[in-house]
Parts: sequence; C-alpha cells; structure tokens
Amino acid sequence: MSIIVNKEEKRRNIALSCRELLLEHGIYSLTISQIAKTAGVGKGTIYEYFDNKEDIVFEIITTFIAEREKGLLAIVTEPSTTKEKLFHFFYLLFEDELARKQLKVYKEFLAISLTSEPEEMLVFSEQCQDKFSIILKQILEAGRTSGEIAKHMQISVSSLMLFWTGLVVDSRLSNCDIKKEIHMFLDMLLPSNKKGL
Repeated sequence: MSIIVNKEEKRRNIALSCRELLLEHGIYSLTISQIAKTAGVGKGTIYEYFDNKEDIVFEIITTFIAEREKGLLAIVTEPSTTKEKLFHFFYLLFEDELARKQLKVYKEFLAISLTSEPEEMLVFSEQCQDKFSIILKQILEAGRTSGEIAKHMQISVSSLMLFWTGLVVDSRLSNCDIKKEIHMFLDMLLPSNKKGL
C-alpha cells in the first residue's frame, strides 16, 4: 500500500523547517544542500517540490508575510484611531527582533529584485504589495467611516506603500529614527491637536 503525500503540505513543511536557516544565512548564502539537510530530505526531494532556491525563499517569505498580515488584520479591527492603526502598519517590520530579522531578509530580497529584476520576483513583490494594500484600504475606509478622515480627503494607498518601502530602505541608515519618521509623516497626513502614541 503506497503512502499518499499531500504535496502542498510537504512543500510548506520543507519551507517552514528552513525559516531559521534563511534568517541566519540570508538569501545569497542559502544553499539547496543546507535546505535539504535542515528539512531532513534529499536534494532530489527538494526539486520535487520547488523549482529552485528562489521558489523556496518565496515560500518562506510567504509564511513571514502571512504572520504579519494576520497581525495587521487584527489592527484593522482594534478600537484605536486611524493614526494609531497606520502607525502599527508602518512599524510592524521594526517592532521586535523577529521582525527585524525578517526585515533583513526582505531587504536582501528587494536588493536582488532591484538589481537583476527576475520576473518571478517582480510578480511575487506585486502579490505581496496587493495584500498589504488591501489592509491599508481597510484602515482608510474605517477612518472615513469614523470621520477621522474627511470624505473629500484623497489619500493614495500606493503613496502610503511608497512611504513604507522608503522606510524599509532608509532603515539601514544610522540617523534614521523610524518611529520619529512615521510620527512626522502621520502628523502631516492626519494633523490633530492632540499627541497620539
């Protein structure tokens, strides 16, 4: 009697077993041999489930994004101000040690996609951006519903995403105070009389 293997589950399990490996070594230094060893499978098995190293990296980053997305979706429903929700959205990749490790991998991913522009990375980046844009739209819609954002005020989700990407890129600079930059941006975007956060 043959064993039936759920390919999607096996693929996900291989990727999940290599999360720490990716965080430790980064994309450039990660090898298929390391992945196979960490996952407890042969190199040939890796290629049964993934086309290449990048495919594995995408799967691992997808798990990181799913975790962050879950956190962001929780923020959308919190009884906090729109400004506070936007702050948490922008600060999510900087808030703790795990987030900063994931940010380091994401920066490496961005560097590769910006310098060599492989098609699969561009598609993957667009898919990720779409997920986060949906959450930003929900935050803004809730702000309009609550009256915190005037109905006539046009706030571009793509501009907010560009600000967030700029934070990611500039966070490597020693003089970049992420919290301060987010607060200044949000004060310009949604001015108020009282200090938040």
